[in-house]
Amino acid sequence: MTALDDLLATEAIRLLKARYFRAMDTKDWNLLADVFCEDAFCDYTQAMTDPATPPPSGAAQAEGEHLLQGRAAIIAYISAGLTPLRSVHQGFMPEITVTGPDTASAIWPMADRLTLPPDSPVAEIHGYGHYHETYRKVAGQWKIATLRLTRLRVAHVPG
Repeated sequence: MTALDDLLATEAIRLLKARYFRAMDTKDWNLLADVFCEDAFCDYTQAMTDPATPPPSGAAQAEGEHLLQGRAAIIAYISAGLTPLRSVHQGFMPEITVTGPDTASAIWPMADRLTLPPDSPVAEIHGYGHYHETYRKVAGQWKIATLRLTRLRVAHVPG
């Protein structure tokens, strides 16, 4: 691959991740489905937990592991979790590595803010962490092949 090929792949992956964030926040589940490979794998086991601090009393606890195989399962999980919320997701300064003509990986520093329904035990959740992803080019388009969300901090704002 040439330096130009690397730059074009890197920019295409940046745009892909921008669509991921926009699709989640606008609840465009068809657009979100389009960013994933059919056989994608996602690990959201750390999505709502702060590694250093337990959530406040009464806050919903994640039960079990949130390991998802396949595009349909991923979209069902995300849409079920985000539909009742208002969300803002942001990604910053990715470390993208093109590993081949059709493969790449990246680490994306991220922040999100989730506003919960009025009857929830917490009003908002503010999270900070990293997306660890791999990508595959499918029919000429970059797609997310694997995604793992890790957290540095999750703050629960009381209702």
